[in-house]
Amino acid sequence: MKKITIAAAVAVIAVAVTAYASPYYALHQIKTALAERNADALATHVDFPALRASVKAQLEASMARSIEATAGSGNPLAALGQSIASAMLGKMVDTMVSPAGVVALVNKSAVSPQAGADASADAPADGTQKKAGYSASYAGVNTFVVRAKDGNAQESALVLQRHGVWDWKLSSIEIASAMAVR
Repeated sequence: MKKITIAAAVAVIAVAVTAYASPYYALHQIKTALAERNADALATHVDFPALRASVKAQLEASMARSIEATAGSGNPLAALGQSIASAMLGKMVDTMVSPAGVVALVNKSAVSPQAGADASADAPADGTQKKAGYSASYAGVNTFVVRAKDGNAQESALVLQRHGVWDWKLSSIEIASAMAVR
């Protein structure tokens, strides 16, 4: 009986540790897919409908702030312009937020068929690789946030949501803080 209790306790601890470490492993897999510029591998770790909705909402809010600051809130032409731009924005985001588009956005590079073959083109001339700084932490039981540290006041973030016990998917890229400065 004592062996069964110990085995059960070890199993519970193992499940808890692997569940806690699972977003870090998902982050490692995402980083590997980005480094290899492998859009198919990255696509398995992205919730595209949620990511599209998040990006659309942030861009629409930024556009509304920009139009209000430029034209004022009472301008009827500003509202017309915003509705036209919003329709175009939806199509643009749908195209941009795709496996190849996400690789390009995160790597800050252009989407091209030869992206995987010419991965060394972004490397510095002296051959050293600049390592990006980031912090990663839980923002809740089912939310994991990765914040870039670029030495700037502007921080971007990747938000991963839990899907099941061990699976995590990129569901949001926080870009509003960088766009609010404009």
